[in-house]
Amino acid sequence: MSNVTKSESFINECILQLVKTLDQEFRGKEKSLPVFTWMHFFAYDTIMKLTVSADFGLIRGEADREGMFRGVDAAQTYRAMAACMPWVHSLLKGSPITKVFEKRMGSFPRRARELIQSRRANGAARTKDREDLLSQILDTQKKHPNVVDELVVHGYATTPLLAGADTVTIGLTSVVYFVGKHPEVAAKLHAELKSSGLQMPPPWALIHKMPYLDAVIRESFRCHPIGAMLSRRAVPPGPGLTLADGHTLPPGTAVAVSGWSTHFDKDAYGDDVHDFKPERWLKRPSESDEDYAERLHKMSKADLTWGAGDRACMGKNIAKCEMYKLIATLYFIFDIQLVEPTKEWKIKETVLAKQEGVEARITFRPGASLDQLVWGDA
Repeated sequence: MSNVTKSESFINECILQLVKTLDQEFRGKEKSLPVFTWMHFFAYDTIMKLTVSADFGLIRGEADREGMFRGVDAAQTYRAMAACMPWVHSLLKGSPITKVFEKRMGSFPRRARELIQSRRANGAARTKDREDLLSQILDTQKKHPNVVDELVVHGYATTPLLAGADTVTIGLTSVVYFVGKHPEVAAKLHAELKSSGLQMPPPWALIHKMPYLDAVIRESFRCHPIGAMLSRRAVPPGPGLTLADGHTLPPGTAVAVSGWSTHFDKDAYGDDVHDFKPERWLKRPSESDEDYAERLHKMSKADLTWGAGDRACMGKNIAKCEMYKLIATLYFIFDIQLVEPTKEWKIKETVLAKQEGVEARITFRPGASLDQLVWGDA
């Protein structure tokens, strides 16, 4: 968790910038907030700042917003197609059609390279409590120059951008969507935040221990798994893999598990698996500590939000820090209402299950203000 401590100030800066911009653009105005779009801006600016101490400028409107995300969407569409039909990739490799996809990648990879090169040329201030990812990568290169060459440095620096931004965006959008459809959940969440004596931006050391905040976020992820495609694995050498129904798969068999199946497993979550119910993650009034621990273990084992086993998400703690801090901030300061609470969102599936059509309106809660966030006044 030490990396979270070193990263928290970067996340705070992006939260401050986002709330300032949302206040200017949307608070008290007739136009609605396109939730996925603005969570996208936050996620990409934050992951870039965590990597090189500088952001894309998406939140401030200083970047080619449309061009950057057009490129990301094009890449994911092609990856999904190639993963499902590898023969198509072999057929198209080097063809004019492939060049169309490369052209549609737009400004994202170019801008990422520019920021990485600028950061390497100019350096960045470091303290024991503030250190970007590139600093850590370059330290590793100095210690192991024969292993971490320039190609590896670039790969390590760009991987978080490709793996850590869209997933955070989807998670944040899910929270706003499900909480917006359940006003009683929004009220309970705000009550927990208000009673905690939070200062803004909220410190990770405090909020990751808040039971209802944690339950709301975990339940949002359960109800909308982030991935649309399966990550295939192979049964390792040995006796094979014995399934719950008694069948045994021999070594080398390709296997995959879908969160869209396990997240709605009634044996793990109960008969009400299709209901958004954060309370399922909390201890019941009449439940013993042992029974709760057993039930929570069963639910957590079925939860594939962060993957599982050796291939679990390496950036889990940083991503959780981003999301928990932002959700705590937004629901502490703002009253967030869906424009059409009964309207169902649309899901666009490629590699990930991205949401469309989530629109909200925001107002300051009574007694809350922008100064409260900027200066940390309780």
